[in-house]
Amino acid sequence: MTDIPSGKDTHVSQADGAPAAGTGGGVSATASPGTATAAAGETHRYAVTLTWTGDGTGCGEAHVAGGAFTIPIGGAKELGGCGKGANSEELLLSAVGTCWIATWAIFLKKIGVPYSDPRLRLTGELGKDPAGGFRMTRMTIYALVPAELLAAHRPGIEKTVMLAEKYCIISKVAKAAMPVDVVVEET
Repeated sequence: MTDIPSGKDTHVSQADGAPAAGTGGGVSATASPGTATAAAGETHRYAVTLTWTGDGTGCGEAHVAGGAFTIPIGGAKELGGCGKGANSEELLLSAVGTCWIATWAIFLKKIGVPYSDPRLRLTGELGKDPAGGFRMTRMTIYALVPAELLAAHRPGIEKTVMLAEKYCIISKVAKAAMPVDVVVEET
């Protein structure tokens, strides 16, 4: 299974901090925007710009992709926010989801599972934080798979889900903070 992540034109991040195979690690460099693959030890940096109007009940915008796209943002109405735009909890779920589905799609193709338009659903639970306020206490990633596809390709689906769980960079970050469950859900 160690040969699955590598590929001629594919870069597999060493998000766990381990050096890539055949490298000594060490050297870091800033990635050029739009670089498709990265040399071993290269560091990628990302940035967003946020604007806000008002206090905690206000609303704003997240400017992403170098300012090319704008996402309306606001606090969750249930937590006293404006309820307009995406809230922080939804953006956290979206960040994990975008990484996870892209990673899953890579492995679906590599292993030859014929699912060219994979789907996910993510849920998150907020609970009281002993230090005050709230915190995300659990996240669940549901890999949505059509019944016919699951019946015909269950071992491949399960393998790709396991690999996506192992290699998704952002879900690793979430797992450091809370339990993250992955469920294959038949649709």
